[in-house]
Amino acid sequence: MSGITAVVIFLLFACYLGIQVLKNFQLRQMNTGLKSKDYETVEKLADMAMSRRLLGEYTCDLYKLRALYLAQDTERFEDMLHRMIAATYKNPADKKSFLEQYFHTFLLKENRKYADWLLEAIRQTGDEKLARYTGQAYEVIFNRRTDLIAEMDAQVDAKQYYGFPLGVVLFMIAKQYEYLGDEENAGSYYRSAKVCFHPKALYVPVIRENLRRLGQPEDIQEGMRAQQRRRSK
Repeated sequence: MSGITAVVIFLLFACYLGIQVLKNFQLRQMNTGLKSKDYETVEKLADMAMSRRLLGEYTCDLYKLRALYLAQDTERFEDMLHRMIAATYKNPADKKSFLEQYFHTFLLKENRKYADWLLEAIRQTGDEKLARYTGQAYEVIFNRRTDLIAEMDAQVDAKQYYGFPLGVVLFMIAKQYEYLGDEENAGSYYRSAKVCFHPKALYVPVIRENLRRLGQPEDIQEGMRAQQRRRSK
């Protein structure tokens, strides 16, 4: 390797490290702003040309949307939400992730207006599996449907979903059993759903609260033992 080549490689590596340092600095600044409730600063940072070049349009839009939501600036939040729904991002997976996560956020908050906007956008993605399970979740939460248990159970048996979507399907089956007053099956499906989610997923605290309300254990093994005890009486 010549001396010039080594210098070029070193300079490129130094530039890469410098960019990573700047990215991490911008992200720390915005995260700090959210934690300290300095939403105006977060919005300004997200709108900076440098932030958008370093972090990308999608990441900056997410931070700005979050800041507007936490600031309870409803009019501007709704405008930003519409803009993100209509936007085309460099990575199509980012758009689907945004639609999915925010749909479930507002679904659990039972905010029908925002859930309607996001569900319509999800249906326009052309992803049939995504549209199917989100549509079913919408029907269970907002219309209190209890006739989807068999259909959703069949989707589980056919292994159509994994991870977060599977957790949602199991949660919605549990919810239907809860509507029907079948606390044993509701608890069983809530526990199965919990296993599918990351510990910090937005469904986890809801599941824990539902299990507490039903007087059901969180642990799957303890739940099975409780069922056996009830049946032996």
